Amino acid sequence: MVLIALLYILLMMVVTSDSVFKGVMVLVFGGGLIALVVYLLDTPRRARSRRMAEMADEADRRDAEAD
Repeated sequence: MVLIALLYILLMMVVTSDSVFKGVMVLVFGGGLIALVVYLLDTPRRARSRRMAEMADEADRRDAEAD
């Protein structure tokens, strides 16, 4: 929900910029900043997913060795 609000603010900043060049620069740097924040805030979920996948692989390997 916050991401949608930030994207809306970015869009309004681009639309109200003085020139096309400034609008493109605001879009590039603002979009990059938002993408970086989303990536950093999503790190715990990605790490948890990676650990779960490794645990599942380990369990499958143990099951295969038991057979």
